[in-house]
Amino acid sequence: NSSVGIFNRDPLNMYYHQNKTVKAVSAGYRCIHVFDWDDKYKVAQLLLPRETIYARHCEISLVSLDDARNFLTKYHLQGYVKADIRIGLFYDGELVSLMTFDKPRYNRNYEYELIRYCSSKNIIGGAEKLFSYFVREYKPKSIISYCDLAKFSGEVYSKLGFVVKQNKPSKHWYNPKTKQHFTDNLLRQQGFSRLIHKCDAKDDNLDSDNNHLLMLEAGFFEIYDAGQATCTLTFEK
Repeated sequence: NSSVGIFNRDPLNMYYHQNKTVKAVSAGYRCIHVFDWDDKYKVAQLLLPRETIYARHCEISLVSLDDARNFLTKYHLQGYVKADIRIGLFYDGELVSLMTFDKPRYNRNYEYELIRYCSSKNIIGGAEKLFSYFVREYKPKSIISYCDLAKFSGEVYSKLGFVVKQNKPSKHWYNPKTKQHFTDNLLRQQGFSRLIHKCDAKDDNLDSDNNHLLMLEAGFFEIYDAGQATCTLTFEK
């Protein structure tokens, strides 16, 4: 991690983490980036051995909002996000895998977005069984989803038939003293004053926010992630 002001040097090249991932994959390794704002416990779960079961031994059913929230909060790296369609796999009555869908949050050119997918165990064929159920029951015309390449390869999307396209890295802002973390996209949408001070720029005696300078002065440093993959699937009519 690096920043102007804290380490007295320019930020790392925006492709630094993405290039490390590419080099690792080309050498036959998987590269997992752990940033300061990550939940270290959840990241560790990616590496620890887990009980392996087969999806054919699981029952499939819709999941309540409360159960989905609790499961995603515990097992998904990015936690819970609202979704109206929640499909789960149950093993001996226990929810062990969850896939959620809703209307797209960012790209309205697609009918559905695959919002979240995670499991508490290593489930062979789990993603395929959940996704097949969704396609069979909801008959989507098109689906979009996103994959964090700092943690995952996007392989599960390829297996489901998605076209996986790697995007350039995204900028994040992190304050090591306050432990605050924001994406640069959120900063651009709200502006420094509203995001940090919960007020309008004029209340900070500013004509407008100079977001970049104000974030640096407030003790934040900028860092680029390893990029995100956009995953899309369109069904033939």
